Amino acid sequence: MTKFPKGSLVKHKTGEVKGEILNVFDQGDAPAAYYVKWDDGNHSYHLEKELSWANIDRPRMYYREPRQG
Repeated sequence: MTKFPKGSLVKHKTGEVKGEILNVFDQGDAPAAYYVKWDDGNHSYHLEKELSWANIDRPRMYYREPRQG
């Protein structure tokens, strides 16, 4: 099971840059990996141990407004 579902807001443990989980790669017994879109515009692939929740109070998800029309 993965720690961060798709759409989760996370930060990299080495800095304050935050991002959104775009894809989750659940690899069975191996640790999960994630493809993240960062606030600075970059995209990258990370193992679960490299990420933490962006908000320590509670997990947050990024929700897009439904398209109208």
